Amino acid sequence: MTTAVAVDYRTALLSFRAAIRAVRQSPQPSTLAELSRATLQLPESPSNTPVEDEKHVALLRALEFAQESQHFPRIAHMVTTVEDLSHLVPSWTPHPYAAEATANVVRLLAVCHEQQADMEEHQLSPWTRAAEAGTRLLGIILRRTDKRPADSLMVRTAEEFAERMRAAVAETASKMAAQFAEYAARVYGLFPIGSRLARMNGGYVEWSRVIGSIRYHFELAEGGWIEGFPHGRVTVRRGGSHKPIRTFALTARTSRKAIARFVSSL
Repeated sequence: MTTAVAVDYRTALLSFRAAIRAVRQSPQPSTLAELSRATLQLPESPSNTPVEDEKHVALLRALEFAQESQHFPRIAHMVTTVEDLSHLVPSWTPHPYAAEATANVVRLLAVCHEQQADMEEHQLSPWTRAAEAGTRLLGIILRRTDKRPADSLMVRTAEEFAERMRAAVAETASKMAAQFAEYAARVYGLFPIGSRLARMNGGYVEWSRVIGSIRYHFELAEGGWIEGFPHGRVTVRRGGSHKPIRTFALTARTSRKAIARFVSSL
């Protein structure tokens, strides 16, 4: 492989990964369309194997399916009706906006439960996270009174619900894209870095990631119940080994909010 060809592969792959990050940061039809374009611009590998073609076509189909999802306009409409509701003073007399906003939230919550039926077993699933925000939003809407309208909280929660819903809609396509990025790096002869695969295991948060030719496993335990680690710890294992190769102690400066943000990003 010449240096010029290697640079072309690397540049295309970097652009592809940047498009994946854009989808994860702002999942919506426009960023999914950009990711589709970046996918089409990836150069062929030296071998151009049929397996590569199949993976490429499957990814493009997943991106098209996500991009055209009717959930996106429904999510936007939900936020609009909640914002309309926030401009009204709560009363015992039902208002059309209240019924519409509630119905929109319930319908989207139903989608979450249809997509992820066993939420207790998949606490880090994007559909589970969306349902958690949607359930909080529904409770806020139903508990509003003229003394406690909770307008700002209601709108913020609606926006959080919408953000998590969009992430869930785009999850399959963005995950396939991340897997394809790792695969493409290998066939291009570049250094592969895989996406993070996360799950809850009791009171621990676990995730793994391929770096080069090795899969590393990480475990986050919050503080309060681990001897010697009052603020929690992160352990790192290599491959199938149960013996940690590194252990990092969390400190008092590591707030629960920061940990929650990190877990939410997995």
